[in-house]
Amino acid sequence: MLIKLVWRMLVRDFRAGELTALGVALILAVAALTGVGFLSDRVERGLARESHQLLGGDLLLTADHPWRDEWREEATRRGLAIAESASFPSMVSSDGHSQLADLKAVTGNYPLRGTLRTAPGLNQADAPRRDTPAPGSVWLDERLMADLGARPGSRIKLGQLEMTVAAVLTFEPDRGFNVFALAPRLMFNTADLVPSGLVLPGSRIRYRLHLAGDDKEIAAYQRWAKDRLGRGEQLESLDNARPELRNVLERAQRFLRLAALMAVVLAAVAMG
Repeated sequence: MLIKLVWRMLVRDFRAGELTALGVALILAVAALTGVGFLSDRVERGLARESHQLLGGDLLLTADHPWRDEWREEATRRGLAIAESASFPSMVSSDGHSQLADLKAVTGNYPLRGTLRTAPGLNQADAPRRDTPAPGSVWLDERLMADLGARPGSRIKLGQLEMTVAAVLTFEPDRGFNVFALAPRLMFNTADLVPSGLVLPGSRIRYRLHLAGDDKEIAAYQRWAKDRLGRGEQLESLDNARPELRNVLERAQRFLRLAALMAVVLAAVAMG
């Protein structure tokens, strides 16, 4: 009798149109929840991906001495891409002008996340670059170019080497992580680092390994590395690299979760 009563009431509500309205509300609620959830997930992933540019990769290892080969071998074994950089302050000169600069030596595949931008000269439009300075050449930022009175094609003195200015460096994604970021930038190839004779005992040089790859492999490598860090070695990720960046990401994530929660509430109201 109960089943017959339920069936009779269901048929009556369907003929009256109430179930149709309920079905439409259910479809709209599911569509709204799915859309908001998909959008929130995409925006959150996009924020994380863009934030990785500030590391030049998905994970960053810094040290005050060259990294041992075992760190590179483990990253290669896990299928991670590796780029290297080293930065330190030093004097550079050109045509009788000298200037303290923040030097940065990079490998050819730097950065793994983000893009370098250069211009052919001062006050000219810049464009993305997929390469880095070739051995024997340097890129100067606009301030250093103006301070030295140099231009593309000029020769500058860098330690024991004379280098050719190849371009104006206008943007590098991980500049904010340099302790000496207030000094103007000079970028050159790691192949010229040792021949320059600038790496001496007492040099304030920081060696960096930039890693990028699958999220699971990055997390596994991070766990492997934490137990093996020695003196002067540091592991940096979005969680511990810059507190202000982490705060921005956390606020964005809270906002996206709030938007999803509001969608749930509105869907419940629509169903009611």
